[in-house]
Amino acid sequence: MIIMDNINLFDKNVNKKYKGLREDMPAGSIEILSPDIIDIIIHNMGIKKSMDYTENGITYNVTFSSYTELDDDGMVGTYVDPPEDNNFRDIKLIVTGFHRKWDTEVTLSHEYISVMPDRELKHLINFQRAILKTGKL
Repeated sequence: MIIMDNINLFDKNVNKKYKGLREDMPAGSIEILSPDIIDIIIHNMGIKKSMDYTENGITYNVTFSSYTELDDDGMVGTYVDPPEDNNFRDIKLIVTGFHRKWDTEVTLSHEYISVMPDRELKHLINFQRAILKTGKL
């Protein structure tokens, strides 16, 4: 039941923030619409560096690439093993499913998901919903 509550809250956030926008409009970033998304990604990456999240008939294959964090010496370090906690600046993922031919570099911060190159808004929303529906492994 917790997943359905999270999905309902997620859908309310989508309607509040993005209602009226054309979903086929390209976007370079979008707010993370549920705080659980980061926790799910970090948890699942600790188990598998690559996994599938599916929603609305679209499968997003997510492969961990790297993450950055502010080290004790004040410098930003880049690491190729998944983070163990939320002490990161950003997480880079390589994702297929946003486009039928090419992969997409996805960067997660604590507040936003950014994609390179820009992808359709509907995919940025659907991708987050797929992560929520799959949940933690």
